[in-house]
Amino acid sequence: MKAAAPGTNPELEAVTPPRRGTAERGRNAVAVVALSAVIAVGMIHAVPTFGQLRRLGDGGWALVARFLLAVALIIAVGRLGGWVAARCRQPRVVGEMAAGIALGPTLLGQFAPAVQHALFPADLVPELGLVAQLAIIYFVFLLGTDLPLDLLRGSGGRVAALGAGMVAVPLGCGLLLAAGLAADYRPAGVGSVPFLLFVGTAMSITAFPVLVRILAEHDLIRTRIGTLGLATAGAGDALSWFLLVMVVALAHGDSAAAVLPTAGWLVLFTAVTLIVVRPALRRFLAAAEHTAGGRRIAIAVLVLCALSGAAVTDWIGVHAIFGALLVGAVVPRENSVVRGLGRTVGRGVTLVLPLFFAVIGFSMDIGLLGDVRDLLLCGLMVLVAVVSKVGTTTLVGRLTKLTWRESLGLGVMVNCRGLTELVVVSTGLSLGIIGPDLFVMFVVMTLVTTAMTGPLLGWLRLGATPADALSAERSGTTHATTGEPGRTRGVEDPF
Repeated sequence: MKAAAPGTNPELEAVTPPRRGTAERGRNAVAVVALSAVIAVGMIHAVPTFGQLRRLGDGGWALVARFLLAVALIIAVGRLGGWVAARCRQPRVVGEMAAGIALGPTLLGQFAPAVQHALFPADLVPELGLVAQLAIIYFVFLLGTDLPLDLLRGSGGRVAALGAGMVAVPLGCGLLLAAGLAADYRPAGVGSVPFLLFVGTAMSITAFPVLVRILAEHDLIRTRIGTLGLATAGAGDALSWFLLVMVVALAHGDSAAAVLPTAGWLVLFTAVTLIVVRPALRRFLAAAEHTAGGRRIAIAVLVLCALSGAAVTDWIGVHAIFGALLVGAVVPRENSVVRGLGRTVGRGVTLVLPLFFAVIGFSMDIGLLGDVRDLLLCGLMVLVAVVSKVGTTTLVGRLTKLTWRESLGLGVMVNCRGLTELVVVSTGLSLGIIGPDLFVMFVVMTLVTTAMTGPLLGWLRLGATPADALSAERSGTTHATTGEPGRTRGVEDPF
């Protein structure tokens, strides 16, 4: 018999493996229970959601055919708009936004109202809106899986200062602007505080996914300034989403005390997601990624998890998008299934995302700004949005020892609002925090600030120098969630 090594206890070693095995089985059991509960919630919410589409069948094949024709036309026009935008060196999302708006009363309804009503009748809009809402839930979920959390952890004081500045000053300017708008543009029954905070928060948004696409097109992701821009946008967006959660919670209560139950449920949901769901997903995905069948099951589980998170926060009274965002943020990014979501779920989202822009177009009419006062106010909103974002970030960047060109480049980057802003203002419209007139102004502001980002970055010529590229390679600078330079793993095409 082999003698025991000095300092060891053979009896203890004999007992340890079974204990470890018991602990492992316990963790596996917790993971199974947690994921089963999440999947059950997702299924419970999915069945009635998709059941709403059964109304199309009740109307006969004619109604189904009209629905499919409307979907096909919207997707085709959206893809055409995206192609035109790409030819003009703009992100595809700019063209898809413009195309969706053109299908509504703003353009098609102005010149051919009978055609517009025939192609997109009012009785089909709820079903189109349902598909669009699902697309946005999964878009936000993919956005959560693609947030630059790794960049934020190692970014230091400069990113903290830039992120705080790019949110605080536009927020303050938005509050002042909203105070002047409240008398004429605050909807009846909406409290002053939710209205003011929503307008301020909407002014502080940056579209991280669209920014990734623009930086990739300008070969800036692997540069020092590009990485800093992504980290700043991620930090600012995290703070803006937190503010928006509080605004939506306030919109459901008449006082701060009325918000406490909502905040308590939200904190509990966040804690459960981080402490229970995140490790359960990690264990499950680690086991599932090794076989083709396991990967297919894992994708289905992730889809249901996103829907489950959306259902829980919707029940809490915040908004469905926050649950999808949080679940996406806790998904383990190192897993091959998660890295491939852009080729599976992302492609489906890309295909139907033009429906979201079209539904926005159906609900807005640029004619609402027919008054000269409204047009001037819309111009003022664009001016405040640009100056507060670009100006503040430029000054903070200069104070943190960046050059003027780099600082201005950062300001141009974070001024990009894109699809994220549309999701936010659509949330405000659906909750009644803002009215249709202010909603139109925000959409115009979003189009202008997104469209100006690419040309201004090209004018600044911030492209990688050899020193920047070498520094990025030595430091291992990569995209936060793909691990590959200059690529984004999220929803690939529309950005």
